Amino acid sequence: MDDFLPDLSLRHTSAAALIPLSLTYYALGVLSILPNTFLFRLLLQPIFLWQAWGCVTSIDFSAWLAQSLGLQNSDSLAIWNSSFMTGMCCMVLRSFEWTFMIKEPIRKYDLTMDQDAPKVSRKPLSISSVLLDGLDLFFNLRGIGWSWSPQPSLRWTTAPPSILSLFASFLFRVTMFDASQYLIQLVCPAVSSKPGGGSIFEPNLSLLPRIALAAFASICGGVWTYLLLETNYHTAALIGRVVCRQPASHWPPISHRPWLSTSLHEFWSYRWHQLFRHVFVTFGARPGGALLGQPGALIGAFAVSAVLHHFSMWGAGYGSEFSTVGGFFLLMGVGVAMEVGFKKVTGMRVGGFFGWLWTMLWVLVWGIFLIDAWARHGMLASEFFPTGRRPGKPLVDAVIGLSNVMANRWDVGLGKLNESALSYNLR
Repeated sequence: MDDFLPDLSLRHTSAAALIPLSLTYYALGVLSILPNTFLFRLLLQPIFLWQAWGCVTSIDFSAWLAQSLGLQNSDSLAIWNSSFMTGMCCMVLRSFEWTFMIKEPIRKYDLTMDQDAPKVSRKPLSISSVLLDGLDLFFNLRGIGWSWSPQPSLRWTTAPPSILSLFASFLFRVTMFDASQYLIQLVCPAVSSKPGGGSIFEPNLSLLPRIALAAFASICGGVWTYLLLETNYHTAALIGRVVCRQPASHWPPISHRPWLSTSLHEFWSYRWHQLFRHVFVTFGARPGGALLGQPGALIGAFAVSAVLHHFSMWGAGYGSEFSTVGGFFLLMGVGVAMEVGFKKVTGMRVGGFFGWLWTMLWVLVWGIFLIDAWARHGMLASEFFPTGRRPGKPLVDAVIGLSNVMANRWDVGLGKLNESALSYNLR
């Protein structure tokens, strides 16, 4: 697939093109709120697509970010180009929906958040409300408070956290996020030896230790991915609640302990983050289901995810591999389809301990190749903190140092025990 994509090595640091693109995108959002605006949206759509293509192929977002922060080198910030590409892909897909797929103007709801029975009511249209709602729509991925979402109001399963506890949770996640990345870089030095990264498969090891090390790095990579999303979401939630004075009900959790999943269906439909769920359903599950029924819906949703993640890694600037990156998500769809088949044959849902074991093994085995692809294309070599100020590195170093001290004391104790036994036998 890379043969059909343009070379990104000629991108520049100017991000000025993002201003007209954002204005066009915002205008599309505002028009989707107003009635009888299809013709205007139809005229704006090709303009927005042209702007988006120009931005993703000409703007080196990482270099612009490095320049803005006063950094000399942007090679270690490649993941921000990847995030930029992901955001642009979502904006393009949402613009298609706003232009062609909505049957009536979308509406922002007023939420009355009773924890036991949340209610929604349509907001009246006014110039100020439309302009503000368009801004909300610009950033709102989950559809909370919007008519286009199947769940415009989400309930908390527990009491919403205070701002103080949210900040404490943010600090914990930032520390663990850095610790998980540092662990990968520590056990697989090739990953961060150069900006373009390296493999998690250590060539100097024999087969079994090599696979075991790659599996460990893959687990750390999964934790790193989960915490990267959680950290970004907590950052946005803190800004929303502290700066914008939004209620906690607008920021429900984006994931629900995915490590507790007892089926792939539970993992991907509920416990893993749902930020792109609407996009996957709208452009994958619905057309796939219309063509091939439930199997088509499954494969369609995961196919859109596969393509999105492929473009995301391509955006980093070090190439991509659809066979590993896209293949991982396609195989997740195959796994969910196998669970559907299991239920039809046996009459039982996948669940319990063996369901959990099946889920973790399926995700881990194919996840090794996904994490390795990310590592070989510079994703895990990215730096998120200034040199010498990594919050997780001192924690990992302290644990390793303590383990070494305990091991040395254990060796000394065993040596003394052997000496005592030998002297006793010589008596």
